[in-house]
Amino acid sequence: METSGLGRDSITIRDVAIHAGVSIATVSRALSRNRPMSPQLQEKVLASVDALGYRPNLVGRALRQKKTSTIGLIVPDLENPFFSALTQEVSRRFSKSGTDVLVISADNSLKLELRAVRAFLGRQVDGLVMIPCDEIESGESVHLASTGVSTLQLDRFVDGVDLSFVGCDNTAGMNLVIKHINEFVDETSHPVIIIGGGGSTSSGRERLQELTFHRPSSLVFDGNFSFDWGRQAAAEILSKGIRSGTIVTTADVIALGVTSALTTTGYSVPKDFRVIGFDDVGVAYLAHPTLTTVSQPLTDMADSIFSFMITNPQSSQHQARRIFWPELVVRESSPALHI
Repeated sequence: METSGLGRDSITIRDVAIHAGVSIATVSRALSRNRPMSPQLQEKVLASVDALGYRPNLVGRALRQKKTSTIGLIVPDLENPFFSALTQEVSRRFSKSGTDVLVISADNSLKLELRAVRAFLGRQVDGLVMIPCDEIESGESVHLASTGVSTLQLDRFVDGVDLSFVGCDNTAGMNLVIKHINEFVDETSHPVIIIGGGGSTSSGRERLQELTFHRPSSLVFDGNFSFDWGRQAAAEILSKGIRSGTIVTTADVIALGVTSALTTTGYSVPKDFRVIGFDDVGVAYLAHPTLTTVSQPLTDMADSIFSFMITNPQSSQHQARRIFWPELVVRESSPALHI
């Protein structure tokens, strides 16, 4: 087909069909990906799309189909490797569905979180997945989202809001940690020290409550979910003259900060201090030493989100909780043997 003189905006779906030697309906199916098609045929159509520089009119398609084929995902921040990993899993799960996942980081700001909700509603996304910044103060944002579109809470929830939730059993995860300590740690030489990420989120509160319930006499440091807080907490521990212990944190990002601060000041992990995290983000097994942690089943959680948003989108408007069971992954920072 001769295309000289034609600008990208003048190329039509009919031009693509002629170029690929298929019907207009086939081109439409290949682009929307909402019906089965052989990979070879889809690749042929997409090759013609690329060759001609065809740009689908997404606004027109949305008006015709009465949907935008987009899902909004709001995360508290992307500096926390757990949220980055979770975002990757959700994006990967939707990638072959014809639905795009648009991501906004709230940067741990309630103001930016509310702005993100309004932005997604203005763009008429088909659904919204939210990891609330705060268990109470995010109520306004979550409520606004739910009145405008099918909304799901992920990992964290706003208490008292009648919306579906997908997350990990934080209580069970911390019980796995306690069991590990009971079996493999000499608490006389390595007493338990707890480092929390603050009580303003449901996940942080649940994990910290379970730890303090089982170890009420343990020293507790509570801050936020960040690498810098982990380093600061480790410095505070050392400033108290403590030279050994079992440090249990409520997130990997905190644990990695703790380990960094300890090792750079000359202490050995796990000989002097054992360190345990929660989440099992990708960097946990790349750390030195590798991190013992509670692993969340991110792939299963992403599958559940897909089911809520695509398979049965109306179900997310009625409270249903899908809680996934974690597992403990024992690595070098707190090995299953006595050092």
